[in-house]
Order: sequence, then structure tokens, then C-alpha cells
Amino acid sequence: MEHLNDSRHSLLKFLFFLIILLITLNLFGFRVIRLNVEFLNSFSAVFIGIILEAIPFILLGSFISAIIQVFVSDVTIKRLIPKNKIVAIFTASLLGLFIPICECGIIPVVRRLIKKGVPSYVAITFMLSCPIINPVVILSTYNAFYDIKYMVAFRVGFGVLISVSIGLLLWYLEGNGNVLKNSEEHHHVSCCHIHQHSSRLYEILDHTSHEFLDIGKFLIFGAFISAVMQTSNVRFVISNYSTDSLLSVVAMSIFAYVISLCSEADAFIARTFIPQFTVGSIVTFLILGPMIDIKNTLILFSSFKRRFAVELILLIFLICILAGTFINTSILLR
Repeated sequence: MEHLNDSRHSLLKFLFFLIILLITLNLFGFRVIRLNVEFLNSFSAVFIGIILEAIPFILLGSFISAIIQVFVSDVTIKRLIPKNKIVAIFTASLLGLFIPICECGIIPVVRRLIKKGVPSYVAITFMLSCPIINPVVILSTYNAFYDIKYMVAFRVGFGVLISVSIGLLLWYLEGNGNVLKNSEEHHHVSCCHIHQHSSRLYEILDHTSHEFLDIGKFLIFGAFISAVMQTSNVRFVISNYSTDSLLSVVAMSIFAYVISLCSEADAFIARTFIPQFTVGSIVTFLILGPMIDIKNTLILFSSFKRRFAVELILLIFLICILAGTFINTSILLR
């Protein structure tokens, strides 16, 4: 109950902040939202689309989390993790090539891995890189930027580099400390079952349903906020900073965060910015969005301690902005 109250409190504060932000932007002349029939129709289509797009991936993530819970013991998990912490972090950054999970479904898996004994900095590294080096994401990025092949290399290369950097920083800042919220585990009574396979199947389905319902409510709130942003004039607002080496990166970082696109489709949106925005800002959009967005922020706060969640979000923004600015100012792109 305390866990749910904390989650609701964080959600209400976030919604209050969003309302204040929208009011402030309108007062300064940025007509971010225009309430009319056209807006409401667009909002409903986007809102439903986000939920329908995300549900299969959250369900998949919940199912994988249940598989790990039922079939993979804590001892096995600890035995599989490399002893060398740097090697463990680097290995985690490449697991997305073999365990392709979209960012919509990655948090349930990461939460389960941490509960099973995986160090938080290793699990978070996996969480950040997986939606970027997912083979489906790489292929969609290649198709979107078929004539600008270096964008694929930048997305994958900097995605791995940033996730490893954040993993190393979390190792330094957090060590092996507990970063998950203290919540009661759902216990299963499996005595008196005659068929072992039926018992295991029941456990998997039970874990999957609880994980899915736990994450699903935050998806709905996140989809609502994202739909508001996608049907507003945010894109017009950020276009004022499209050519500045730093401000374009900051603007696209914020845009990637609020628009909350799936990493398997965001490359096609990013492509439309090519004539107008700097290369570094577009790369930042392709990296930061899969790592953190509005809907994942709500899910993150529901699963992790508030201080750690804030720390992680700030690290993602800071390092992604630094990377994008570096690309813009690099002599190779002059």
C-alpha cells in the first residue's frame, strides 16, 4: 500500500509540473496546445496508438520476467555474471543483440534481474543499451537512413558507449546498494500440485499477469502525457534552436523525452529533421529516447527509489547532451 501511495504521489507531482509548464509556455506566447475538435481527434488516435503499440512489448517483458523468476535461480544468475565489473558492464551493453526487448518492456526484466542478484549498474547498462542495439531497431534505422549510413554507426556506437559510461558511473556512485523500492513480493503456494509442469505454467502466468498490471497503469498515464505532447506544437517550438550546436541537442533531447516514441519507429521520425537540425541533435534524439521518456519515467519511479531514478535520468540527459554536442563540434563533421 505504501508503494502505491508513493507512486501516486510522484505521478500527481509530475502531472502538476506538466500543467504548470504548459501554462507557462502559453503565457510566453508558445501556443503549445489548441483545444478544438481536431486536437481531440488527433489526441485520441495517438493515445490509443501508443497503448496498442506498447502493450505487446510490456506483455513480452512481463513474460520474460516471469520466466526468469520461475526457471532461473539466484545462484545461476550470479554464476553467469563476469567477476570483473568492467567486463560485466561491457557484456551487459551488448546483450541486446541476443535478447531483443523494446524499451516499453525492458524495465520489468531489469527489475527481476536485480531482485535475482544482478548488480544494479550491470542491469541498468543492459536496460539502456538493449532498446538501441536491438537488431530490429538497427534494421529500422538502416532503412530510415539508407543514404546516410553513418547515422546507424553513430546510434549503435554512441548508444553502447553512453550505456557503458552510465553503468561505470553508477558503479562508482551506488556500488552494490539496493536501488529498488521495498515492495512485497507476490508469493505462490505450490504445494499439493500433482503435475509439476502445470504448477510451473500457473506460476509463469501468475507472475506475468501481476507484472503486467503493475506496469500497465503507469503506461496509461505516460501514454496520456505523450499523446498531449505529440499533438501539440512542441516541434514548432524547438525548431527555433535547430542550428545551434548545443541548444539543438538540448531541444531534441527534450523532444525525444516528451514524444515517447518506440525505438523501432523513431528513426523514421528522426529522418524528417535531417534538413533542419544538426547531426548531433538527431543522434541524441535516437539515443536518449530509447533510454528514457515520459512513460518510462513513470514506470522507473514505480520500481526504483526516487533518488536513484532522478540520478539516472540526470545522468542520461547529461551524457547524451555531451555526446551530441561533441558530434556537432567534432572536426570530422566540419
